[in-house]
Amino acid sequence: MQEKNSKRPPIIELLVIIVDRNKGEKVIRILSTLNVNLQVLSLGKGTADSTMADYFAVDTGEKDVIFALIKLKQAGKILDIINDNLKFDEKNTGIAFTIPVKSAMYSVIEKMGFDFSL
Repeated sequence: MQEKNSKRPPIIELLVIIVDRNKGEKVIRILSTLNVNLQVLSLGKGTADSTMADYFAVDTGEKDVIFALIKLKQAGKILDIINDNLKFDEKNTGIAFTIPVKSAMYSVIEKMGFDFSL
């Protein structure tokens, strides 16, 4: 009888970063230095009304939207580094946040090449 692997995979978060157009490549370079190697860059266009845009301190123009999978335990460090490099504490510079990924996705994520051991 085979023994089941008792090591649980880490909790994974989807990191979402929204920046002005043409700043996405800088975000990708920063994430690469942090060994965040599963990233997708999409082009976006702001559609929020001015009240919502002011609330989140972003403008409504063309955007780069970066999606990356990270471990929950790395989220704080990665968000701090992104903020330090891109000055997200200043108005209209961008926003970054994470969303939990449910455990049912682990097998799909593993097939995509994400290494849980890092």
